Amino acid sequence: MTGDNDEITALDPETVSPGDVDTEGLRAALEREDNLVRTHAARLVSAVAERDLDSVEPLVPTLVGALDDDRIVVLRESLVVLAAIAEDSPEAVREAIPSLCSLLEHETPLIPALASEVVRVLAVERAEWFVPHVGELVTAMETEPTDPTAGGADAFSNDAEPRAHVTDVYREELRRQITARTVVANVVYEVATIDPESVRPHASRFVALIEAGSGAVLSASVCAVNMISEANPEAVENAVEPLCDRLSVPDRAVQVHAVSALGNVGDPTAVEPLREFADGDAPLDDEIRSLARTTADGTADDSRTA
Repeated sequence: MTGDNDEITALDPETVSPGDVDTEGLRAALEREDNLVRTHAARLVSAVAERDLDSVEPLVPTLVGALDDDRIVVLRESLVVLAAIAEDSPEAVREAIPSLCSLLEHETPLIPALASEVVRVLAVERAEWFVPHVGELVTAMETEPTDPTAGGADAFSNDAEPRAHVTDVYREELRRQITARTVVANVVYEVATIDPESVRPHASRFVALIEAGSGAVLSASVCAVNMISEANPEAVENAVEPLCDRLSVPDRAVQVHAVSALGNVGDPTAVEPLREFADGDAPLDDEIRSLARTTADGTADDSRTA
Protein backbone atom coordinates (compact mmCIF):
# COMPACT_ATOMS: atom_id res chain seq x y z
CA MET A 1 0.00 0.00 0.00
CA THR A 2 1.33 3.42 -0.92
CA GLY A 3 0.39 7.03 -0.44
CA ASP A 4 3.31 8.73 -2.15
CA ASN A 5 2.22 10.80 -5.15
CA ASP A 6 5.11 9.64 -7.31
CA GLU A 7 4.35 6.02 -6.52
CA ILE A 8 0.66 6.61 -7.19
CA THR A 9 1.39 7.85 -10.69
CA ALA A 10 3.24 4.60 -11.33
CA LEU A 11 0.12 2.52 -10.64
CA ASP A 12 -1.88 1.21 -13.58
CA PRO A 13 -5.66 1.84 -13.40
CA GLU A 14 -6.16 -1.37 -15.38
CA THR A 15 -4.57 -3.53 -12.69
CA VAL A 16 -4.72 -1.50 -9.47
CA SER A 17 -6.42 -3.11 -6.48
CA PRO A 18 -7.82 -1.42 -3.36
CA GLY A 19 -4.85 -2.66 -1.35
CA ASP A 20 -2.33 -0.96 -3.62
CA VAL A 21 -3.07 2.58 -2.43
CA ASP A 22 -4.49 4.19 0.67
CA THR A 23 -7.28 6.75 0.88
CA GLU A 24 -5.05 9.59 2.00
CA GLY A 25 -2.67 8.98 -0.88
CA LEU A 26 -5.51 9.21 -3.38
CA ARG A 27 -6.90 12.30 -1.66
CA ALA A 28 -3.55 14.05 -1.80
CA ALA A 29 -3.09 13.16 -5.46
CA LEU A 30 -6.56 14.44 -6.36
CA GLU A 31 -5.67 17.76 -4.74
CA ARG A 32 -2.30 18.21 -6.44
CA GLU A 33 -1.85 21.19 -8.75
CA ASP A 34 -0.23 19.00 -11.37
CA ASN A 35 -2.87 18.21 -14.00
CA LEU A 36 -1.32 14.86 -14.90
CA VAL A 37 -1.25 13.72 -11.28
CA ARG A 38 -4.89 14.71 -10.69
CA THR A 39 -6.01 13.05 -13.90
CA HIS A 40 -4.18 9.84 -13.08
CA ALA A 41 -5.53 9.87 -9.52
CA ALA A 42 -9.09 10.26 -10.81
CA ARG A 43 -8.64 7.21 -13.02
CA LEU A 44 -7.25 5.24 -10.09
CA VAL A 45 -10.17 6.19 -7.85
CA SER A 46 -12.62 5.08 -10.52
CA ALA A 47 -10.76 1.79 -10.98
CA VAL A 48 -10.61 1.13 -7.24
CA ALA A 49 -14.31 1.98 -6.91
CA GLU A 50 -15.18 -0.69 -9.46
CA ARG A 51 -13.49 -3.28 -7.27
CA ASP A 52 -14.42 -1.97 -3.80
CA LEU A 53 -16.83 0.96 -3.74
CA ASP A 54 -16.84 1.24 0.05
CA SER A 55 -13.11 1.90 0.07
CA VAL A 56 -13.50 5.18 -1.83
CA GLU A 57 -16.57 6.54 -0.01
CA PRO A 58 -14.33 8.52 2.41
CA LEU A 59 -13.14 10.41 -0.67
CA VAL A 60 -16.58 11.90 -1.39
CA PRO A 61 -15.70 15.41 -0.09
CA THR A 62 -12.57 15.39 -2.25
CA LEU A 63 -14.51 14.14 -5.27
CA VAL A 64 -17.10 16.87 -4.73
CA GLY A 65 -14.29 19.42 -4.65
CA ALA A 66 -12.98 17.92 -7.88
CA LEU A 67 -16.24 18.87 -9.61
CA ASP A 68 -14.73 22.34 -9.99
CA ASP A 69 -11.77 20.92 -11.91
CA ASP A 70 -11.11 22.06 -15.46
CA ARG A 71 -9.93 18.63 -16.60
CA ILE A 72 -12.65 16.62 -18.32
CA VAL A 73 -11.15 13.31 -17.19
CA VAL A 74 -11.21 14.41 -13.54
CA LEU A 75 -14.84 15.50 -13.87
CA ARG A 76 -15.82 12.34 -15.70
CA GLU A 77 -14.28 9.91 -13.25
CA SER A 78 -15.48 11.87 -10.21
CA LEU A 79 -19.06 11.89 -11.48
CA VAL A 80 -19.01 8.19 -12.29
CA VAL A 81 -17.83 7.34 -8.78
CA LEU A 82 -20.29 9.72 -7.12
CA ALA A 83 -23.17 8.17 -9.08
CA ALA A 84 -22.16 4.72 -7.87
CA ILE A 85 -21.89 5.86 -4.25
CA ALA A 86 -25.23 7.69 -4.47
CA GLU A 87 -26.99 4.44 -5.35
CA ASP A 88 -26.20 3.00 -1.92
CA SER A 89 -25.50 6.10 0.18
CA PRO A 90 -27.39 9.12 -1.19
CA GLU A 91 -26.85 11.12 1.99
CA ALA A 92 -23.09 10.86 1.49
CA VAL A 93 -23.38 12.58 -1.89
CA ARG A 94 -25.91 15.26 -0.96
CA GLU A 95 -23.20 17.90 -0.60
CA ALA A 96 -22.47 17.55 -4.32
CA ILE A 97 -25.85 18.93 -5.40
CA PRO A 98 -24.79 22.59 -5.93
CA SER A 99 -21.85 21.52 -8.08
CA LEU A 100 -23.97 18.99 -9.96
CA CYS A 101 -26.51 21.68 -10.84
CA SER A 102 -23.73 23.93 -12.11
CA LEU A 103 -22.31 21.14 -14.26
CA LEU A 104 -25.65 20.72 -16.02
CA GLU A 105 -24.59 23.74 -18.08
CA HIS A 106 -21.08 22.47 -18.87
CA GLU A 107 -20.07 22.96 -22.50
CA THR A 108 -18.91 19.36 -22.97
CA PRO A 109 -22.08 17.23 -23.46
CA LEU A 110 -20.64 14.25 -21.61
CA ILE A 111 -20.38 16.20 -18.36
CA PRO A 112 -24.04 17.33 -18.06
CA ALA A 113 -25.06 13.79 -18.98
CA LEU A 114 -22.97 12.31 -16.17
CA ALA A 115 -24.01 15.03 -13.73
CA SER A 116 -27.66 14.40 -14.56
CA GLU A 117 -27.18 10.71 -13.77
CA VAL A 118 -26.07 11.59 -10.23
CA VAL A 119 -29.01 14.00 -10.00
CA ARG A 120 -31.37 11.26 -11.14
CA VAL A 121 -30.10 8.80 -8.55
CA LEU A 122 -30.42 11.33 -5.73
CA ALA A 123 -33.83 12.60 -6.80
CA VAL A 124 -35.43 9.17 -7.01
CA GLU A 125 -35.90 9.14 -3.24
CA ARG A 126 -35.01 12.69 -2.20
CA ALA A 127 -36.36 15.13 -4.76
CA GLU A 128 -36.85 17.66 -1.96
CA TRP A 129 -33.08 18.13 -1.83
CA PHE A 130 -33.34 19.97 -5.14
CA VAL A 131 -35.93 22.52 -4.00
CA PRO A 132 -33.27 25.21 -3.35
CA HIS A 133 -31.87 24.67 -6.84
CA VAL A 134 -35.03 25.02 -8.94
CA GLY A 135 -33.70 28.09 -10.74
CA GLU A 136 -30.64 26.24 -12.01
CA LEU A 137 -32.74 23.24 -13.01
CA VAL A 138 -35.12 25.44 -15.01
CA THR A 139 -32.13 27.02 -16.73
CA ALA A 140 -31.00 23.55 -17.78
CA MET A 141 -34.52 22.86 -19.07
CA GLU A 142 -34.40 26.07 -21.09
CA THR A 143 -31.13 25.13 -22.77
CA GLU A 144 -31.99 23.70 -26.16
CA PRO A 145 -29.80 20.79 -27.27
CA THR A 146 -27.48 21.77 -30.06
CA ASP A 147 -27.34 19.55 -33.12
CA PRO A 148 -23.69 18.58 -33.43
CA THR A 149 -24.36 16.76 -36.70
CA ALA A 150 -24.99 20.03 -38.51
CA GLY A 151 -21.99 20.39 -40.78
CA GLY A 152 -19.81 18.37 -38.44
CA ALA A 153 -18.91 15.73 -41.01
CA ASP A 154 -18.46 18.07 -43.97
CA ALA A 155 -14.69 17.97 -43.59
CA PHE A 156 -14.86 14.31 -44.58
CA SER A 157 -17.35 14.71 -47.42
CA ASN A 158 -15.20 12.59 -49.75
CA ASP A 159 -14.32 9.89 -47.26
CA ALA A 160 -17.31 7.83 -46.17
CA GLU A 161 -15.79 5.98 -43.21
CA PRO A 162 -14.40 8.98 -41.25
CA ARG A 163 -17.52 10.93 -42.13
CA ALA A 164 -19.74 8.19 -40.68
CA HIS A 165 -17.60 8.00 -37.54
CA VAL A 166 -17.77 11.75 -36.90
CA THR A 167 -21.51 11.73 -37.48
CA ASP A 168 -21.96 8.88 -35.00
CA VAL A 169 -19.91 10.70 -32.37
CA TYR A 170 -21.86 13.90 -32.82
CA ARG A 171 -25.18 12.09 -32.65
CA GLU A 172 -24.12 10.48 -29.40
CA GLU A 173 -23.36 13.92 -27.99
CA LEU A 174 -26.81 15.10 -29.04
CA ARG A 175 -28.38 12.07 -27.37
CA ARG A 176 -26.52 12.90 -24.17
CA GLN A 177 -27.85 16.44 -24.19
CA ILE A 178 -31.42 15.25 -24.65
CA THR A 179 -31.04 12.65 -21.91
CA ALA A 180 -29.67 15.18 -19.43
CA ARG A 181 -32.48 17.63 -20.20
CA THR A 182 -35.08 14.90 -19.73
CA VAL A 183 -33.65 13.91 -16.35
CA VAL A 184 -33.70 17.52 -15.18
CA ALA A 185 -37.28 17.98 -16.36
CA ASN A 186 -38.37 14.90 -14.44
CA VAL A 187 -36.77 16.26 -11.27
CA VAL A 188 -38.52 19.61 -11.74
CA TYR A 189 -41.80 17.73 -12.17
CA GLU A 190 -41.27 16.05 -8.79
CA VAL A 191 -40.18 19.28 -7.09
CA ALA A 192 -43.25 21.12 -8.40
CA THR A 193 -45.46 18.38 -6.99
CA ILE A 194 -43.95 18.36 -3.51
CA ASP A 195 -43.19 22.09 -3.13
CA PRO A 196 -45.28 24.28 -5.47
CA GLU A 197 -44.10 27.46 -3.80
CA SER A 198 -40.53 26.77 -4.89
CA VAL A 199 -41.48 26.89 -8.57
CA ARG A 200 -43.79 29.93 -8.37
CA PRO A 201 -41.00 32.52 -8.92
CA HIS A 202 -40.31 30.85 -12.27
CA ALA A 203 -43.91 30.91 -13.53
CA SER A 204 -43.17 33.00 -16.62
CA ARG A 205 -40.31 30.70 -17.58
CA PHE A 206 -42.59 27.68 -17.40
CA VAL A 207 -45.16 29.42 -19.58
CA ALA A 208 -42.49 30.03 -22.20
CA LEU A 209 -41.47 26.37 -22.02
CA ILE A 210 -45.08 25.31 -22.53
CA GLU A 211 -45.04 27.27 -25.76
CA ALA A 212 -41.71 25.91 -26.99
CA GLY A 213 -41.07 22.64 -25.15
CA SER A 214 -41.86 19.03 -25.86
CA GLY A 215 -41.62 15.67 -24.13
CA ALA A 216 -40.51 15.75 -20.50
CA VAL A 217 -39.81 19.50 -20.63
CA LEU A 218 -43.39 20.21 -21.68
CA SER A 219 -44.80 17.79 -19.11
CA ALA A 220 -42.79 19.31 -16.26
CA SER A 221 -43.70 22.85 -17.30
CA VAL A 222 -47.44 22.14 -17.48
CA CYS A 223 -47.25 20.35 -14.13
CA ALA A 224 -45.45 23.32 -12.56
CA VAL A 225 -48.00 25.79 -13.91
CA ASN A 226 -50.82 23.63 -12.58
CA MET A 227 -49.22 23.42 -9.14
CA ILE A 228 -48.71 27.19 -9.10
CA SER A 229 -52.30 27.82 -10.22
CA GLU A 230 -53.76 25.99 -7.24
CA ALA A 231 -52.68 28.70 -4.80
CA ASN A 232 -51.71 31.56 -7.12
CA PRO A 233 -53.83 31.46 -10.29
CA GLU A 234 -53.04 35.09 -11.02
CA ALA A 235 -49.36 34.17 -11.37
CA VAL A 236 -50.09 32.06 -14.45
CA GLU A 237 -52.91 33.99 -16.13
CA ASN A 238 -50.75 34.33 -19.24
CA ALA A 239 -50.59 30.53 -19.52
CA VAL A 240 -54.18 30.16 -20.72
CA GLU A 241 -53.53 30.33 -24.46
CA PRO A 242 -50.42 28.12 -24.40
CA LEU A 243 -52.25 25.57 -22.26
CA CYS A 244 -55.20 25.52 -24.65
CA ASP A 245 -52.82 25.03 -27.57
CA ARG A 246 -51.27 22.02 -25.81
CA LEU A 247 -54.49 20.18 -24.94
CA SER A 248 -54.11 18.06 -28.06
CA VAL A 249 -50.66 16.75 -27.08
CA PRO A 250 -51.04 12.95 -26.74
CA ASP A 251 -49.72 12.84 -23.19
CA ARG A 252 -52.19 12.11 -20.41
CA ALA A 253 -50.20 13.93 -17.73
CA VAL A 254 -49.98 17.03 -19.90
CA GLN A 255 -53.71 16.91 -20.63
CA VAL A 256 -54.77 16.43 -17.01
CA HIS A 257 -52.49 19.15 -15.66
CA ALA A 258 -53.46 21.55 -18.45
CA VAL A 259 -57.20 21.09 -17.89
CA SER A 260 -56.76 21.43 -14.13
CA ALA A 261 -54.69 24.60 -14.49
CA LEU A 262 -57.23 26.14 -16.86
CA GLY A 263 -59.93 25.44 -14.30
CA ASN A 264 -57.90 27.05 -11.54
CA VAL A 265 -57.23 30.19 -13.58
CA GLY A 266 -60.88 30.40 -14.65
CA ASP A 267 -60.38 32.45 -17.80
CA PRO A 268 -63.58 32.31 -19.94
CA THR A 269 -61.51 32.25 -23.13
CA ALA A 270 -60.62 28.65 -22.25
CA VAL A 271 -64.24 27.45 -22.31
CA GLU A 272 -64.50 26.75 -26.04
CA PRO A 273 -61.06 25.13 -26.37
CA LEU A 274 -61.92 22.88 -23.43
CA ARG A 275 -65.23 21.86 -25.00
CA GLU A 276 -63.62 21.23 -28.37
CA PHE A 277 -61.02 19.11 -26.63
CA ALA A 278 -63.64 17.12 -24.72
CA ASP A 279 -65.86 16.57 -27.76
CA GLY A 280 -63.12 16.04 -30.33
CA ASP A 281 -61.96 12.91 -32.08
CA ALA A 282 -58.76 12.48 -30.07
CA PRO A 283 -58.52 9.10 -28.29
CA LEU A 284 -59.20 10.32 -24.74
CA ASP A 285 -60.36 8.25 -21.80
CA ASP A 286 -63.70 9.05 -20.22
CA GLU A 287 -62.10 10.59 -17.14
CA ILE A 288 -60.26 13.26 -19.11
CA ARG A 289 -63.30 14.03 -21.29
CA SER A 290 -65.44 14.40 -18.18
CA LEU A 291 -62.83 16.59 -16.47
CA ALA A 292 -62.59 18.86 -19.51
CA ARG A 293 -66.39 19.22 -19.81
CA THR A 294 -66.82 19.88 -16.10
CA THR A 295 -64.02 22.44 -16.15
CA ALA A 296 -65.50 24.19 -19.19
CA ASP A 297 -68.98 24.30 -17.65
CA GLY A 298 -67.68 25.51 -14.30
CA THR A 299 -65.59 28.23 -15.91
CA ALA A 300 -68.54 29.37 -18.02
CA ASP A 301 -70.82 29.49 -14.98
CA ASP A 302 -68.27 31.45 -12.96
CA SER A 303 -67.84 33.98 -15.76
CA ARG A 304 -71.59 34.58 -15.96
CA THR A 305 -71.92 35.19 -12.23
CA ALA A 306 -68.78 37.31 -11.93
